[in-house]
Amino acid sequence: MCNSHQPPLVTRRSNKALPIPNVPVADPIDGLLTLEDLQQPVVLNLVVWPEAAVGHSYQLTWNSVLTGEKKYITTEQPGDALTLDIPPGLLASDGNYDAGYGAINEVGGQTAYSPEIPLIVDRTAPGGTLLAAMVFPVETHDGVLTSAELTALGDVLTTEVPGYTGMAWGDRIRTFWGDVVGPEHTVTTSEVNEDLVMLNFTRAFLESLGDVEEPAYFTVTDRAGNVSINSLSKTFKLFLQEIPQDYPAPVCVQADDGVIDDADARATVAVDIPQYPNAQVGDKVTLYWGSHPLPEVTLQAGDETSDPVFTLNVPYAAVALSGDGDVDLHYEVRRNELAVGSSLRLSVNVNLTLAGPQDPDPETPENEALDLPIIRGTSGNPNNEDNVIDEDDFLLEATAVIGWKDEFAISDRISLYWGSQTTPVVYTLRSSDIDRDLLLTIPNELMAAEGTGDAIKVAYTVTHAGNPNTSRSAAQNVIVRSQGELPGGPDGLLRPVFTNANQYNAISPVNSPDGTPVFIPAYINADKYPRVSVVFHGYNRANGDTPVPGGSVEFTHVLDEFEQVDGYSFRVTAQQLSLICEGRGEAYYRVEGPDGLMVNSPTTDVIITMAIPGQGC
Repeated sequence: MCNSHQPPLVTRRSNKALPIPNVPVADPIDGLLTLEDLQQPVVLNLVVWPEAAVGHSYQLTWNSVLTGEKKYITTEQPGDALTLDIPPGLLASDGNYDAGYGAINEVGGQTAYSPEIPLIVDRTAPGGTLLAAMVFPVETHDGVLTSAELTALGDVLTTEVPGYTGMAWGDRIRTFWGDVVGPEHTVTTSEVNEDLVMLNFTRAFLESLGDVEEPAYFTVTDRAGNVSINSLSKTFKLFLQEIPQDYPAPVCVQADDGVIDDADARATVAVDIPQYPNAQVGDKVTLYWGSHPLPEVTLQAGDETSDPVFTLNVPYAAVALSGDGDVDLHYEVRRNELAVGSSLRLSVNVNLTLAGPQDPDPETPENEALDLPIIRGTSGNPNNEDNVIDEDDFLLEATAVIGWKDEFAISDRISLYWGSQTTPVVYTLRSSDIDRDLLLTIPNELMAAEGTGDAIKVAYTVTHAGNPNTSRSAAQNVIVRSQGELPGGPDGLLRPVFTNANQYNAISPVNSPDGTPVFIPAYINADKYPRVSVVFHGYNRANGDTPVPGGSVEFTHVLDEFEQVDGYSFRVTAQQLSLICEGRGEAYYRVEGPDGLMVNSPTTDVIITMAIPGQGC
């Protein structure tokens, strides 16, 4: 029960003359709001009523009680759209609610109430803490379902899903046989009244499982999106082929996304030979990729009981033999030189065609038909050297030259990657690029983010919309040298020093009775970049990682000619130390370099212990 200290709210009967509101996301049948709906603001839509005038107001009614924000008519005219947000707190609990609005004449004090519409909030998963198992026919009670038994059942295995807690129309029942998804069913009103649902497993589905012994169970998802726990399961063996004829099809996980592409083939395509009936040591299995047989493989001891019995890695050359398009995979089994079975077909779609020129050596990650990128600085100095970004180029853009290939096509997408940076420079080929080397501009920020080095690897990829394959160039090693003119020089800024800290790295009233200095050491290029921003944050034990209000310092200082040589000290006051009391402090500084680039120093930590025994801080 919710107790309120506000005056009781008076409810009124609705005025059927007012336009009926609506909640767009609610189910039009009963007003159900799904879990997804409840993750977003829920809005009541209404329109300006005919008698509305400027200054009149409107407010949400919830179960016939005015609540939420009151809004006012300003420039809106009768028939114009209005909205009222339903406060999330009203939707926090499961239940059936009625929502509408009150139209209020603020001058006269008259209030009329619209018809209310139903809303349902349901966050409770169906079934509660227990879902009974499906009930299968008596033919399965001995632990086996044979082909003859299934034939006698009309080639359909019918099971009963018992009624469960919260059963309602629109519930979606999903069945599972082991890891395989089975038939699905939507509960009807009549099934709710009967308190049971009948489901059918067809012979085609059961045979697709093979002769397995896996648990069968189900889950329930209601219309609101609540998902039940797994039901209890039933397990029995399927034995639907008296004499093996059609063995289970091979399995190729890399084809599950709809295509075996160039990347799959380069990694070698893994094909599982699943457990087939009566597998025996010494069986010889031959996998066919289209019409091309791979070398046969002999089952070793232990293979016959494994599932899969083994996995074959199909090399790129074998995948390419049948070309692009749909390719059927199957395997044949021979025992004592006699054929004893052949599998069902697995149809896979193959697409190995690359954007741009085709790879002459697909066994390697790179496409050797693509030219290495050539990187050039843009400083204009006569000593420019390909694939060298020197001190003059470091703060400028660079240019990447991509050699033209006749196999390139309009709309090919070139993505150039600089070192370890994940954001590429992207260029889409246009008709004006044909027969000319491509020039890509490399932003300076990208190079600066990677930094300097003697072997920054730069490579590019070629892709095309609708083609799943990516063609990769080999990597060009690029030398990048910094100007060495950033604040702190090549070794960077030194960390600040708490000069009064004792041997325990602590600041106390003993060593810092009048505050404590923090020293900023002199740094290389201070004469060019003297603008320093110093930062001190203090944290006490009670605040954890939240700076103590008043216990922190942040300010900017421009070093004079003496400070540029000798360094600079700033002081944390005694009052600030007292506010921190017992805790810690940290200090760092940043220097504004070329083009506003900020260079940060390392952070120095210190213990703050200002409390005097018996006196505190």
